[in-house]
Amino acid sequence: MNAAETPFRLDTAVLLIGFNRVGPLRQVFDAVREARPPRLYFACDGPRNEAERIRCNEVRALAQLVDWPCNLRTRFNEQNLGLRKGVSSAINWFFENEEEGIVLEDDTLPVPSFFRFAQELLERYRHDERIWVIMGNNLMDDWTGAKEGDYYYSAHGYGAPWGWASWRRVWLHYDVDMKQWPYMKESPLLKDFFLDRHEEELAQEIFNRVHEGRMNSWSYQMDLTRIANHALNIVPHVNQIDNIGFDGDGTHTTGPDDPRNKRTAKAIGFPLKH
Repeated sequence: MNAAETPFRLDTAVLLIGFNRVGPLRQVFDAVREARPPRLYFACDGPRNEAERIRCNEVRALAQLVDWPCNLRTRFNEQNLGLRKGVSSAINWFFENEEEGIVLEDDTLPVPSFFRFAQELLERYRHDERIWVIMGNNLMDDWTGAKEGDYYYSAHGYGAPWGWASWRRVWLHYDVDMKQWPYMKESPLLKDFFLDRHEEELAQEIFNRVHEGRMNSWSYQMDLTRIANHALNIVPHVNQIDNIGFDGDGTHTTGPDDPRNKRTAKAIGFPLKH
């Protein structure tokens, strides 16, 4: 930062989503505390049984560690809604109260620059309805092609929003039950969308499994709305988020041998190159 540059201040609200993993969430919470958002929404799903209640209470106790000027709001479920409804209803609550914001789950650990990256792009693309989600993570560290600017636009990619930001205008399209999928999968829209047969088969299988309840997920539903609205995600060239949940306790991050389990997050430089 040069002498003439104003120090960064986070003005954007943050939603923090937890359940029963206090260790990883404490790391994510510490990153949020360093960023000092003026409004923090803290949502936790309820325990599945009495034995789990102690772990859930340990997670909820992190709310007592908010020690910066902050409007803290909590949403602690008494009953367990599960991953699909628990996370999506927490995001519903967030965007009912905020026009835009940053979303972090209990295993999505951001580097400090992510908050500024998200805030600047939320402002820049606030009214651009082509833009759907500002992603924090980029797992394509083997990409050797030319890079222009600090981020790119992508109409493709499925799941794994490990730290992201978006707007109420986008979330209004969200449908956890994917009611439009039976019609969409027969429409010409998808035939013209997929880059190749492999992507088509992969996406069809994912969307079928989620729609039929065979995959416990909240995020692929947002991918479907992106496709239906001919929209784009923003992806940083530099990964900004490490997933620290490959400890066997996660639903979709079940072990350390997962190829996505790699710590590649690092700071991005400012001012951003657009």
